[in-house]
Amino acid sequence: MARTAVGTGADTTRVGAPPARLRRPERRAAIIDGAARAFARGGFAATSMADVAAASGVTHLIVYRHFESKEALYEAVLERALELLAVALSDTRAVGSHGPTPAALLGAARADRSVFEVLWRHATREPDFARFADRARDQLRAVTETALAPHVVAEHLRWAVRATNAYVVEAVLVWVEDGDSRYDERFVAATNAALKAGVRSWAKSS
Repeated sequence: MARTAVGTGADTTRVGAPPARLRRPERRAAIIDGAARAFARGGFAATSMADVAAASGVTHLIVYRHFESKEALYEAVLERALELLAVALSDTRAVGSHGPTPAALLGAARADRSVFEVLWRHATREPDFARFADRARDQLRAVTETALAPHVVAEHLRWAVRATNAYVVEAVLVWVEDGDSRYDERFVAATNAALKAGVRSWAKSS
């Protein structure tokens, strides 16, 4: 028996019709989305491919059609995090007098919170994937050193760069986890003020 059509005229939607199948690139992106959410909760070791499949709304078989291993999928999540970070830093307003601005890093986190958390909460502590976190740190360190060099005496510069980056990244992580997005501008202003105070104290210590 033919299924009953819903609506009239040009509307030919049928009750019980299967959802449209995603094209391969779209399905791959959707799996990365689900994997990021799963990995953000527990990192690489604590997350199974069953967790990934469930978060992605597909079967194990579909996941393995797109990624040959859990390692390959995790690396795809981390590559997306690095791409979003690079996009955020490419904005002409992304770097201020203290390096990458809190607004720029918050933008990267808001673009995809899960991949941001996987990169900064988990990969930093996972020896097999720490190289991705190192690449992210290198991106931040390079622009921060250039920005701080005129303000901080040479013997304090390396520490100041690392401390500034660590503070902003952790501040953003905590904010996206516990803060209210309605107050993002307030968060950015407060974090900028803290950075400015810190740089003043390092400069005076010369």
